Amino acid sequence: MKHYKLLILLLITGMVHGQGVGLWTGATVEKKLNSRFSISASGQTRFSDNVSVLQSYLGEAGLEYKFTKYLEASVNYRYFGKRKLNDSDTDYYYRSYHRFYGNVKFDHKITDWLKFDYRFRYQHQFKDDESGLTTTGSYFRHKFEFSYKNKSSFSPYVSADVFYLIGTGFDQVRYKTGVDISLTKRNSIDLSVFQDRAIGGTGESDPLVFNIGYKLKLKENKSKKH
Repeated sequence: MKHYKLLILLLITGMVHGQGVGLWTGATVEKKLNSRFSISASGQTRFSDNVSVLQSYLGEAGLEYKFTKYLEASVNYRYFGKRKLNDSDTDYYYRSYHRFYGNVKFDHKITDWLKFDYRFRYQHQFKDDESGLTTTGSYFRHKFEFSYKNKSSFSPYVSADVFYLIGTGFDQVRYKTGVDISLTKRNSIDLSVFQDRAIGGTGESDPLVFNIGYKLKLKENKSKKH
């Protein structure tokens, strides 16, 4: 518990002293239907400008299928509202967006303490417009992650998520580091910080974003044998 409080303190300190930092907070509920299928639902709020502005909020749901112990795939839908200026540039409102995406995940235990995860994602996004739904682009994303596995409740990790805009090319990398904290068998918290960096052009970086995510795994409904 002392380590947990220290990590929370470090996150708060970083947000106080950071320049224009953001904060993402969210929660996920996951339920295993059987040995192959599971469903999930989550919600998240995203703040910017030193956590003074609600930049966006979202809710999503997904269905996952496990092929083997090391390979799984999922399909997901995300709705989110994103803060935008109105046409007269006099006030802000939240425009609706819809994202459909699919993941393929693979993991491999390199050593007793080092695990590698790879995730491939295809995502396509629409926005609500006066004329109806308008596409805003499609991405291929490649995420590479290394995590440290040990007997404690803390599992540190580092990752890089590479964004490829279809029809244009690679345009962004998200560098992330954090720790996954197992509170109980079915409850965990993810504390992390990440930064998006542009590829090519000016190569400018977005402000740091701190993330706090809670996850609950519900019990599987096992059928009774007669």
